[in-house]
Amino acid sequence: MRKRKKRNDMIFLVVLVFLVGFILGVTFAPQNLQEPLTYSNIGDERVVSTLLPAVDNTGNGVVAKLFTTVKPGTGKILLDTSNVLNYIDTQLSGRIAVQAASDYLRINMSNLDVAYTIDVNASLIEGPSAGASMAVSVLLAMDNTTSDKVAITGTINPDGTIGQVGSIVEKARAAKDQGIEVFLVPEGQVKAESSKRVKSCNIIGSMEKCKISYSAETIDIGNLLNLTIKEVKNLGEAYSYFTVNSTE
Repeated sequence: MRKRKKRNDMIFLVVLVFLVGFILGVTFAPQNLQEPLTYSNIGDERVVSTLLPAVDNTGNGVVAKLFTTVKPGTGKILLDTSNVLNYIDTQLSGRIAVQAASDYLRINMSNLDVAYTIDVNASLIEGPSAGASMAVSVLLAMDNTTSDKVAITGTINPDGTIGQVGSIVEKARAAKDQGIEVFLVPEGQVKAESSKRVKSCNIIGSMEKCKISYSAETIDIGNLLNLTIKEVKNLGEAYSYFTVNSTE
């Protein structure tokens, strides 16, 4: 009888511990494990414009205008570049940008349409480096705000992390010429490698013999261009710079 009672007590204790653990797990579960909410606060379409430093097919820095429209719809993601050609990875970046923005806000954007329009004085825009700017622009549209003092370059990953890109110096110089005050770059790209041309000459008899060599050096892009450049690791960090410098 006593053995049976002890066994029943043990079973009761195990069940009790399981229930307590389950309740605590549900109560204190990380927020990102919960289902995202459907966003329904946009009544009409919202359009924001941001400046997008890029390079054309010849490697020259240019600054495009990125217009991002968010409006009630069925989850369509559109990219309109009008007369500007672009690579397929730029179009893919637009889709990933919406996914990253949706995850950052923890909302389901299946009831919204997002349309990007790129306006630039160039015939071709290279690469996926518009991804980070696209993701930030979606967040700005949701908040119905923007900033013309900040710009960003970088790829965007589905988890919101920002990846490295090329031609940072060219993009930064174009941004500075356009009046941008803060230029955001991926982590580890505030400095760039540069080749320095060195000429050394020796007099041999009556002749001068010269040799040209090149040495690698690391340059601080911000100091070189007198421009504020900040490294950002993810979408949240990037978005904070835009909100601090936002204009209605």
